[in-house]
Amino acid sequence: MGNAESTGMGEAILNIISEMSFFNHFEHQELAVIAKHLSLREIAKDEVVFEEGEKGNYMCFVAEGSLNVVKDIDGKQNAVISSISRGKSFGEMAMVDLGARSATVIGARKTELVILGRQAFDLILEQHPRTGVKLLSAVARLLSLYLRQASGRLADQLAT
Repeated sequence: MGNAESTGMGEAILNIISEMSFFNHFEHQELAVIAKHLSLREIAKDEVVFEEGEKGNYMCFVAEGSLNVVKDIDGKQNAVISSISRGKSFGEMAMVDLGARSATVIGARKTELVILGRQAFDLILEQHPRTGVKLLSAVARLLSLYLRQASGRLADQLAT
């Protein structure tokens, strides 16, 4: 019974991730390997996924719903700096540096997340190195994109 349930869950996760742009460069069999190492988590509206400053050891993909990214301003108030919708990911820096979370993420409404933990990521790298390297490259590409976007916003702010 457990195997049938986990197989069904793996297929559900496989269907979810196969529609996400993050996974566009993966072949079906690579997605199947990755899906076996992912888990699902439901987040309620206003539920905290993680808080700014917490040590990070997983990244997430939004299967359904949306979340708000909140930043502490001068220790006095929280400001929503962005939102994350279906198909998007967050927490990628934790896959690289295991450092502290740079912001708090809270459910804007009921949300379903697909989670890749650092331990599962390391296992993929060890057992399926080609797939693991592609996964690491996808994370690096995404972080590079975010850095370029942040640099562009900073340049725009400095120009005004």
